Amino acid sequence: MALVSNVANYGGRQPDNTQNIKQFVVGNGNQAVWVYKRLLSGLTVQTPADTNRPVLINNDLYVNGSIFNPSDKNLKKNIQPISIDKSSEILRLEPVEFNYNDDRTQRKHLGFIAQDMEKIYPELVTSQNNIKSLNYVELIPLLVLQIQKQQKEIDELKEQIIKLNK
Repeated sequence: MALVSNVANYGGRQPDNTQNIKQFVVGNGNQAVWVYKRLLSGLTVQTPADTNRPVLINNDLYVNGSIFNPSDKNLKKNIQPISIDKSSEILRLEPVEFNYNDDRTQRKHLGFIAQDMEKIYPELVTSQNNIKSLNYVELIPLLVLQIQKQQKEIDELKEQIIKLNK
């Protein structure tokens, strides 16, 4: 169980009040964790003080703004176009609807099964503590490429129809 520090200077570490950090929490094993509180909703998100560790949120995430992923060309190497064959594999995916085991609301969710995705796009699957997770964001380039391919086919078919009608 995490303990809220009552020390005014939080053991020499100061929260960044410009980011609405309201409390400093020490987790198990004296792991430093910052707690961010949203003022209006009362929601909290715990993030590790070590920014090299992943953030786990055991609930929905609401963002009043945008989420940006670094995508600058200067941050990348070995840049290659995605092959049409690779994007065509997207047709093998099996979208499912499901409930999470520990969701008390039993709200329906839509998505994929990580074990199934791993057979087709292993680079989109990661595993931590024997739990597999998907990088849904990186499905977007595959979807866009497949849409572009289909649009090209549609345009070619339209041209053929126009020629046949003449």
